[in-house]
Amino acid sequence: MEIPEQEIDVGSLEEGKRYKVALFEAGEVGSAEDTGSNASGFTSQPSGTQQRPDKSPELDQPPVDEGEIREVEIEDIGEKGDGIARIPPGYVVFVEKTSPGDRVRIKITEARDNFAFAEVVGQV
Repeated sequence: MEIPEQEIDVGSLEEGKRYKVALFEAGEVGSAEDTGSNASGFTSQPSGTQQRPDKSPELDQPPVDEGEIREVEIEDIGEKGDGIARIPPGYVVFVEKTSPGDRVRIKITEARDNFAFAEVVGQV
């Protein structure tokens, strides 16, 4: 089974927080994380993009805010033809008029608990 690099988060645990956990055979996580990029060399949160100030991802809040700008890679196509991007920790963003492999700058137009809608504001 192959897991996309953007789905892997290696870090410290904090008391009182809830986490999703996956088990990997020793040695399977590493090299791409050390460079700050995924296997394709494309970072999921490049410098210069807007991040949520003073907020960390929580299970009861979306990891994005409406109006936020992100750079993403379209991974798949949804049932209605929208491109699908994922923002760690696996949060789905539907992006109109895109195709798998597109690297685009998006603006979040609507953020829901489990997914968001976005529009393309530029190419990467």
